[in-house]
Amino acid sequence: MLIDRVLAAVDRRAALPLPAGTDVLRLADDEADDCAGLVVDRYGPVLRLEVRGVALPSETTALVTALVDATGADAVVARLRTAGGESALFRLHGEPPPLHVVHEAGLRYAVRAADEEAAGAGLFVDQREGRRLVRGAARGTAVLNLFAHAGAFGVAAAAGGAARVDHVDVSRRCAQWAALNLALNGVDPRAHRFLVEDALDVLERAARRGPAYGVVVLDPPTTATRKAKGGKARRFRVEDDLPALVEAALASLLPGGLLLASTNHRGLSVSDVREAVLGAAFERGVSLASVDELPLPLDVPSAQDPVLRPMRGVTARLAGSPPAATAAPSRA
Repeated sequence: MLIDRVLAAVDRRAALPLPAGTDVLRLADDEADDCAGLVVDRYGPVLRLEVRGVALPSETTALVTALVDATGADAVVARLRTAGGESALFRLHGEPPPLHVVHEAGLRYAVRAADEEAAGAGLFVDQREGRRLVRGAARGTAVLNLFAHAGAFGVAAAAGGAARVDHVDVSRRCAQWAALNLALNGVDPRAHRFLVEDALDVLERAARRGPAYGVVVLDPPTTATRKAKGGKARRFRVEDDLPALVEAALASLLPGGLLLASTNHRGLSVSDVREAVLGAAFERGVSLASVDELPLPLDVPSAQDPVLRPMRGVTARLAGSPPAATAAPSRA
């Protein structure tokens, strides 16, 4: 029974050693927890269910009651995503706030778990290890955070001592959201930059200028519409455009710099992302010191079927000494 399997997954998470000061975690994860098509994430007092490719379970009311009893959550919402790409948000219990603050590894993030228009709550659980790695690599250097959404990687970088974070997203609302997240952590947003532009255009300019960043975060969406020169729209598809993106990102990195490249597109595997990085390094004539799989957090187990893995990514370290304290150019 689905309820029993979900509650068993919740019990397993209770024994995991999560980072101190963390109230955002995955409670049940699709096939990895024998809950096909269902993901349950906790954002502090709010539970957010992601239901993929199927209708809401017939036992939804009983499931929500069981989850509230097991977790003490104040509110429960569900995002239903159909196979055709449509989605709808349902409020299943309580009155979820339009915005509330959660915590990860001692940092504070404003999330929108019940926002009809937000693509996600603003803090993707499966990227916790990526944020930890960026935080550890950012000290004293400039960080380029592309497709930055609510700026979670930028918060981690600033907490790690980044000289500056360039937050890039086509949405002005996301720039404001990212600035709020910095401020929530005692960081002056005015010390950083928020570029409301197409990330591909910014990255192309950065690549032409040459190495300027100690860390580049590249976590593009599966697909998007972008305006090409002359005003014509072009469809961005990560499986087609990832190699060029990675090549430009590598061209923007200083010797010893760190690239984090990832995707949640089910048509790509970790091996595909790794091959994109290795191929781009060959094309640019760039030497890599290491290429490592980006690990999933303990509460986000990887399904046996690699197609169902929530996030597929790698980190690549350029050869050379890690960049010392530096400042990127005045314009990206």
